[in-house]
Amino acid sequence: MNYLVSLMALSGLVLIFAALPVLVVPLFEDAFTSSAPASVRGLDNHVVLCNYGPREEVLIDELTARGVQYVIIKQDREAADELHAAGYTVMSGDPESDAALKRARLEHADALIANVDDETNPSVLLSAREVDSEVRTVSLTEDPTTADYHRFAGADHVLSPKRILGEQLAGKAIGTFDPEAIEGVEIDEDFDIAEFPLQSGSELIGQTIAESGIFERTGAAIIGVWVRGNFHSPPPPDVRFDARSVLVATGRETELDQLKEMTLFEGWHRRGDVVIAGMGVVGRSVTSSLTDAGFEYTTIDPEDHPTVDVVGDATDRDVLRKADIMDAGTVVLALPDDTAAIFATFAIRELNPRIEIIARANEHENVSKLYRAGADYVLSLAAVSGRMLASIVLDEEILSPGTQLKLIRTTVTDAVGKSLADADIRNRTGCTVVAAERERRVITNPAASFVIESGDELIVAGIDENISRFQSTFV
Repeated sequence: MNYLVSLMALSGLVLIFAALPVLVVPLFEDAFTSSAPASVRGLDNHVVLCNYGPREEVLIDELTARGVQYVIIKQDREAADELHAAGYTVMSGDPESDAALKRARLEHADALIANVDDETNPSVLLSAREVDSEVRTVSLTEDPTTADYHRFAGADHVLSPKRILGEQLAGKAIGTFDPEAIEGVEIDEDFDIAEFPLQSGSELIGQTIAESGIFERTGAAIIGVWVRGNFHSPPPPDVRFDARSVLVATGRETELDQLKEMTLFEGWHRRGDVVIAGMGVVGRSVTSSLTDAGFEYTTIDPEDHPTVDVVGDATDRDVLRKADIMDAGTVVLALPDDTAAIFATFAIRELNPRIEIIARANEHENVSKLYRAGADYVLSLAAVSGRMLASIVLDEEILSPGTQLKLIRTTVTDAVGKSLADADIRNRTGCTVVAAERERRVITNPAASFVIESGDELIVAGIDENISRFQSTFV
């Protein structure tokens, strides 16, 4: 009898231990797993991101600064797990699936952003409209000619950041030859903010801000300076301008025209001496803008096409020589790969030390690398895309989607009743208040004694991370 009881007890223990892997272990795995979930809970008024990349990274920074929640839907399970482990709000799923969008609580979301690819995005949009016909939808397109299909699928907004980026890069090239073609952002009637790359040989090279006498000679106010990819606001008194410096100034049109003349080196650049490397969407946008402005140019691309003058790799010195890079005044690097752009910058700078290099960066983190390699002016595709998305999703007026510097118009809450000096915005955030709008009247270059009143809209300039700091501190 005792033997039978012992056998039954032993059998019970065996069954319990046998059941542990099936019943108990999964509970601990769920509690401590690094795997991305298949759904989210508790999100409301959030943004559903149907993919993740450098563009979404910039947008997430904007959303986080404003306290807006988000969820990323990632079809690649391994990639979703990596994002989850890194602390992102992410779920695994197919963004084309109604079920996945429901698990992302799309019915409770404020907006959906489709950024998979040009063919998949319309399918995502149709699914989104099936789940919630009222949710705001934004679609990004690589090829601007496909924009109508995205609208037919239900997109409220269709963005083509590459086209915008190409136009901005072309604007910088045109400004090199034509002092009147200042690519500024209008703050008020006859009051702009603009960026001015210094050309090699400019009279400002080697001078400090005080020695230059810019304000006394032109009336333009320098609010910041880019020095080899680092932004300083206000400009440090001991920093001397070099051929990689970019001045950021505010002023009247005539004042900025005079400043532009000081940044040029007359006699080096000649109209028509422009080389464009890379003839994808960005490169074609550059050439379209240059053609409209009446400029001649030489194009380089690995693929033979009627619009390509020199077929080859822009990192190859022989190819660059065929494009007459030694005699060119400006080169626009519109390459789809940042590593290639960095290498091409080294090669071009070696062949022509005085050429102006205007470059596209696909990832924001590579902007500083391109500057260190020798580029004169760099625009980030990720930053342009992220700003355009943030402007729509956050319903904010971002005045400068296509510049190195970000410019926003916003009200503030935590500085009402304080003067600009007391609010200490520049020292606390690195941003500069360039103007304020009160009762439909714009006050430009407000003094330190200017007191912020309820309802005032401040126009604030700064780099992306500093603008995020300003928004989290004062907005």
